[in-house]
Amino acid sequence: MEKILEKIKILVVIALIILVSLVAFWGVFWKDKGVWKNAVPDYQYGMELEGTRELRYGLDTSEEEKYVYVDENGNIKGEVWKDGNPTTEEAETNPDETADAEASKETADEEIPYKKETRTIKVNSDDKLTKENFETAKKIIQKRFKEQEIREANLRIDDVTGNLMIETANNDQVELVEDLVSSVGKLQIIDYQNGLVLMDNADIKNVSVVSSNNEATYNTYLQLEFNKEGAEKLREISTQYVEIKNETETQNEETTEETEEEHNHDEETEKKYVSIVFDNTTIMTTYFGEEMTAGMLQIPVGQARTTQKEFLEDYESAQNIANILKLGMMPVTYRLETDNFVKSQYTADDWNVLKIVAATAIALASVILMIKFKKNGVLAALLAIGYIAVLSIVMRYTNVILTQNSLATFWLVIIFNYIFMKLLLKQLQTQEITQAYSQTAKKFYLGAFPVAVFALVFTFSKYVTMSSVGMVLFWGIMVHVVYHALLTRVILKKQN
Repeated sequence: MEKILEKIKILVVIALIILVSLVAFWGVFWKDKGVWKNAVPDYQYGMELEGTRELRYGLDTSEEEKYVYVDENGNIKGEVWKDGNPTTEEAETNPDETADAEASKETADEEIPYKKETRTIKVNSDDKLTKENFETAKKIIQKRFKEQEIREANLRIDDVTGNLMIETANNDQVELVEDLVSSVGKLQIIDYQNGLVLMDNADIKNVSVVSSNNEATYNTYLQLEFNKEGAEKLREISTQYVEIKNETETQNEETTEETEEEHNHDEETEKKYVSIVFDNTTIMTTYFGEEMTAGMLQIPVGQARTTQKEFLEDYESAQNIANILKLGMMPVTYRLETDNFVKSQYTADDWNVLKIVAATAIALASVILMIKFKKNGVLAALLAIGYIAVLSIVMRYTNVILTQNSLATFWLVIIFNYIFMKLLLKQLQTQEITQAYSQTAKKFYLGAFPVAVFALVFTFSKYVTMSSVGMVLFWGIMVHVVYHALLTRVILKKQN
């Protein structure tokens, strides 16, 4: 009975290794809207392997005549809105609330304490075009890249013209890179009825993202925490931009059984709205239901979602906005002028040759193990392939960026694994698995300790070519320890 259980255990481990290898080398496919997609993420390649996108930005030189509110010092206090805001783009809003807000705007007739005049407004005014502002913009962009974990983006700026040139890998983060450079990061709370700016970035202390969910839906919120002055402004606004109820008296006709008049009171409601605008895009238009005394405001991002995928998309979008707001407004505005793709020096044929060479080397090493160590050699060859499969999956899900150096390190780790297997199989010729594994692991890992320290130091390097090497070594060692402790000790036995 014990031998049968032992065989079943070995078969289960072998089946698991084969399954993991199929997932790593082939993938797991599912159909989405008629298109087959691989559920296993692809590798993240560096610029030298994937190709480079060269994004060139110039300062936005556009200007426009606008009808604005101006205070006694000549400062613009907002744009005069009429028939809707002409310069903003509406985001997803509730149709009923939008209709009510339009009605509120049409009836609004308030005394505005500012004069109105037409001005030519430049996106980048002349006083903004300074070397100091260019350097500040560069630092903000670099911080945004770091916050969003854009690890491969070389940024250069011309101190005289302010023009930017960014080199980044040609992957799915290019669109995010473009958004991070183009976004000014300006948030405003505006009187929907007339266009006056009520609050802006200067009133914000901190920004975070929160979420809530029940059995049916997921909701995402951008949470604004205001400073002392901003908190007081928010409190005042929340008492003014509300639903206003006015009582009107109506008289009912006499009924056939009653002679006295009855008076019923109906309530007419009027709402005052505010618009929350981020970089000229209206996030939402709303009014307040209560006095805001905590100095915090939650803004819904997207709608109530019924799937985890949609919720994560909203959450990521909100997190991007929060990161941009926390790092400060750009002093100047950039516009993408050219987007060039520079091909990698490696062609598809080069990759095919590399795959053939790698497969041949693995097959040759496996055959050598099989010939020399018989049954244990066959199992060891299968275990070695399983190790490669597990490590490749881990590298995909941990977003290790593969460069020339890290790719070479990946194959170096595989070679080290074959050396470990050979040492273990030699010990198994004279010892039981427990003793053989203990002695081999002790000797091997003590020798690999300096490499582990080297990997840890390199992992935290700001240079991708170094950090990617460190991460491949780190995960190679971690997977090696866990993988062989759980699987190799189970199926290898002393040779008779």
